Amino acid sequence: MLDCLLNGEISSHLPVTDRGLHYGDGVFETMAVFNGTPRFWQYHIDRLNIGCESIGLPQVAQSVLLREVQTVSAGHSECVVKVLITRGETGRGYAPPARPQSNRLVISFPFPGGLDVVSRRGLNTRICDLRLGIQPRLAGIKHLNRLEQVMARAEWTDPTIDEGILLDREDHVISATAGNIFLVSNERLLTPRMDRCGVRGVMRHAVLQAFMPVTEQRRISLDMLPEADEVFMTNAVRGIVPIIRIGHWEYDIGPQTRKLLVWLDQQ
Repeated sequence: MLDCLLNGEISSHLPVTDRGLHYGDGVFETMAVFNGTPRFWQYHIDRLNIGCESIGLPQVAQSVLLREVQTVSAGHSECVVKVLITRGETGRGYAPPARPQSNRLVISFPFPGGLDVVSRRGLNTRICDLRLGIQPRLAGIKHLNRLEQVMARAEWTDPTIDEGILLDREDHVISATAGNIFLVSNERLLTPRMDRCGVRGVMRHAVLQAFMPVTEQRRISLDMLPEADEVFMTNAVRGIVPIIRIGHWEYDIGPQTRKLLVWLDQQ
């Protein structure tokens, strides 16, 4: 049984006329919560507010959201909490209401097991066939329409493949299906820019802030992958996960990735 609040009340039933269901009209956050404390809480709130502002949704008071996150995570030493804000109910048609009455869902899920095992062995990944569309207006924010990621993840059923790497229509490396990607080159951390597509992940932001002198956001082309010294993925729940293979390119779990793993353990 999931712990779920709808607009602050215990409920797991969203109205069938909700625009989030009909159009993906909303934003969301997924966070790791330990003993009632969301990891990198302020980064999640900042991104949620940017997303609301970008698509014209009213922002929710931080104190309200924190109280609800703590409510659904009560009794769990660790869990995953998802916060969704939609534009609310609608009739037919795309036109948004002039004064939207947002719906707010806060849901807790069990924390996934085995993450430490994956971190030790690393991820085996592939290049996805699907190419992300370029849409600067929505770039960076975590909106509810994740159909590109769903279709990319449906490309493989091989249990030995852990993740897929997404490119844009110009074959620039953007992200994994469920996380951001970093390359290590000459001890510098390189990560794709998120100005045209993709999601600016919270863990990505935390790494950029903590290691600012040695990080760079740039266009990453496919020919840079075989030249990288190390590769890793970041995700708000899974943390920092080494990548040991992308297609036929192989990587060691090197000193920079190990340094970041130690750093994250201390947060």
